[in-house]
Amino acid sequence: MKSGDEIKCQFCAKDAFAVKETLMDGWIKKGDILKCSACGAKLADIQQADALTKQAVSSEKLDKLASFLGTEKIVNKKLESDGEKAFCKDCKYYIKHPFINRCGLHTKEVNPMDDCEDFVTPSLELLTRINNLTLRQDK
Repeated sequence: MKSGDEIKCQFCAKDAFAVKETLMDGWIKKGDILKCSACGAKLADIQQADALTKQAVSSEKLDKLASFLGTEKIVNKKLESDGEKAFCKDCKYYIKHPFINRCGLHTKEVNPMDDCEDFVTPSLELLTRINNLTLRQDK
C-alpha cells in the first residue's frame, strides 16, 4: 500500500484513498504514516511497509538473475582493509599550491587523494612549523 492507492477503509468501511502524513515533534520529523482520506484513521507506517516490499522485490530480482545465469546468488562480502591508507595530502613531501599540487620526493604533479609506496609521515616539528606559517599568513 502506498500514498494515493484506493482502499476500503477497515475503520469506516468507506471507499477512500491512502494519504501520506508526516509525523512531527516540533521541527523534528518522527516518521511517515498512511491515513484514510475519509476518516483519518492510521492505516500503516510507511517506513516498515516500504522496507519489506523493497527487500522482497530486491531478493526476487536477484533470484531471477541467478537462475537466468545459472549461478548461485552471491552474498555481499565486506572488504578487508589493510589499515589506513597513506594519501599524498598527508605525506611529508606533499607541496600544496593553489594551481598545482606536487610531490617533493618524486618531483611530479599529484592529487591529494593519490597514494604511493614512499609515503612518509611528517614529523611533529615539521607540522608545528607549517601551522605557525599558516597562522602568520592569516594575520
